[in-house]
Formats: sequence, C-alpha cells, structure tokens
Amino acid sequence: MNKKTIITILLALVAMAGQGQTIKRVEVSLEDFMEHMAMYGYEVFTYDISSLRDSVSGFTIVIREYNQQGMIDEKKLYGFRTKTMISDFNEQDQKSIYEEKDGDDMERGIYRLSKSLSIGFSPIQSDSIETITLRSSRNDASPWELMLKPIPGAPQTIYRYQRVPYQPTSFSLATFIPLVFYGSFWWDEQAKGWRFCGDTELTEEKAKTSEYFKYCPHYYIIGAVFHK
Repeated sequence: MNKKTIITILLALVAMAGQGQTIKRVEVSLEDFMEHMAMYGYEVFTYDISSLRDSVSGFTIVIREYNQQGMIDEKKLYGFRTKTMISDFNEQDQKSIYEEKDGDDMERGIYRLSKSLSIGFSPIQSDSIETITLRSSRNDASPWELMLKPIPGAPQTIYRYQRVPYQPTSFSLATFIPLVFYGSFWWDEQAKGWRFCGDTELTEEKAKTSEYFKYCPHYYIIGAVFHK
C-alpha cells in the first residue's frame, strides 16, 4: 500500500468520524424556558388543590400587609370557583355532557374542576410597584399591584424585595392559609449593606422563628381562604 493510498484512507476515516459530531436546533424544554424567565425576574409558585375537590367549592385570595409593628392592612381580592357541577345545568345539557363524557370528573359529577392555583411575579416595572398575577386553573388570571417601600436606614433610596414560598402543613375551611411571603431587604448598619437571610421555604412552624419576621421592615403574605 503506497503513501498516497494511506493518506486517502486516513482522510476518509476522519470525515466519517466527524459525521456524528453535529449541532442542531431542538425544541426548547420547559426547564430551559423557566430558567431563562427566572433570570429576568419571572417566578411562579403553584399549589395543587385537587385533593380538596370534595370539601371546597371556591376560595378567596387574601393579601396581608405588615411592618415591624404587625399587620397594617388586609385585602380580600378575587374569589375563584373551584368546581362547577354537572347538576348545575339543565336536563338537556346534562345529557349531552354525559354522552360526550365532557366532564373533568364524571364519577363525582364535576363538570369543571380547578386543580391548582398559581401566584406569579413579573419583573418590577417601577421601583415602588410589583405586579403579581393570581390564577386558578379553569379560571382567568387576575393582576394585582403591591406597593413597595424603600429600605429604611439605607444611604440611598432603594427598593428590594424577595419572594419565599410557603409549604402549607395543615388545612381548614374559612381559615387564612399563607402561600407566599414577599418581604423587603433590611439594612445592616454594621455590614454597611442590605440583607435578606433566611429559609428558602417557609412553614407555619418555621415562621415562628424566621429572621424574616424579625428584621423585614415591610412585607406581604399572600394566601387563600377556602370555603364550602
């Protein structure tokens, strides 16, 4: 085998090896999308409420506002219906629903069922206003504005808040259930900087000793009250 033939074979082998090394565009995964959106200030906290289908028919979003002295305001916002029964329709419509098996839970006679509720945050458009979106599956989304306050004691006017989700550990009808803590950073005079230190997730038990409630000068707790 001469030198020219050997070189030709080697070039062919290199070309074959390179055929498997390609870069191609693929569909964006949900994980990639969510990470990208989070980088720009979007964040959503979603709660599964499907297990409440037999005990509740709706809920009201409630936002409580606090400062270091305690709660200073409470707003009862949007009411969401969690289910619509097939029996709510007239006889002819009920017949059509059963024939087409169009209900979300035919065994329980439920036509439409909201299985989750979400609290979404968007990038702050104004230094002093945060817009949140409240949504329940099978319902339209509703926006709400939270008024922010500058960090007291800081050398310049600055607004900076953080979101911390709750993990509910108990459930009761007609009782406020906290879902998201939204609190201001605080000024650390000794460190000459602002801080926000504490748990990445709260429970009612953790909230009793959390530094957030000890140091946050201003915060909101967004929650829900479920009803029969």
